[in-house]
Amino acid sequence: MLRLAPSHPPLWRTPSSIQLGADATTRLSDVTAWQEQLLDALIGGIPDAMVVPLATAYGATAAEVHAFIDRIGAALSSQPLSPLPVRVEVPSDLGPADRDALVTALQGGELHVESMTGWSADEPTPGAPVVVVASHLVDPRQTVRLMAADITHVPLQLSGDRVTAGPVVVPGQTACLSCVHAHRAEADSSWPMIAVQLLARPTVPTARALIIEAALLAARLLHVGGEIPSRSVSVSGETGRRSWHVHRPHPRCLCRSLEGTVTADAPGTRSPAPTTATAIAPHG
Repeated sequence: MLRLAPSHPPLWRTPSSIQLGADATTRLSDVTAWQEQLLDALIGGIPDAMVVPLATAYGATAAEVHAFIDRIGAALSSQPLSPLPVRVEVPSDLGPADRDALVTALQGGELHVESMTGWSADEPTPGAPVVVVASHLVDPRQTVRLMAADITHVPLQLSGDRVTAGPVVVPGQTACLSCVHAHRAEADSSWPMIAVQLLARPTVPTARALIIEAALLAARLLHVGGEIPSRSVSVSGETGRRSWHVHRPHPRCLCRSLEGTVTADAPGTRSPAPTTATAIAPHG
């Protein structure tokens, strides 16, 4: 894992130049968009094997990436991570090339992918955390079965020109996705109806670079574990900007109680996308 040392954050000197850290031993002039994006990613950390693929996705050449990493080497620190086993659930219409990119990025994020399967209404087998991949929005029926089985999971939502990773859900400890939806519904009374329509929307192609970035972010969140409050991050394909969101348990959701977690019912079969606003609601 390659990251900027905490003592060397990027600091703007002028609108086009940056220094890394207070001592200004590393100064960068005429900073390009890909360099700015890579520095932003290096604050949280990037697996060594994914530095070049990520930077080239931002618009750099491999030679430029190697030269840039050499240039900022004094501001970097390495922290090895032990591979974390995960399982992946993907939409049935996610193409083979996108699946391969997803697995490669997760592995580059120091995750060991034990399996990749389509969504199933069957009761899941307890075990490794699950990366739940969805188009637009994760179907609540997917996560209620994971909550019932006490399985840690993290959503990865692909929306064409925008992706969202997180939050990591640790049943009984962190906010669950029902908590997330309940908070959104409180802020916007139309959200339940909006969510139902998103669930019914067809899958849209998502840029490979965004899939890779989302997978790396999901891996990073999983390595951090059950943060309280938990976080998610959305990435815009248009600007490359990241937006972080904090998630807290909702008081009306029973997800953190033993009863609420264990007794959540998962449907026996998968039905068509819901057509009423009741699909997105707290477990309690």
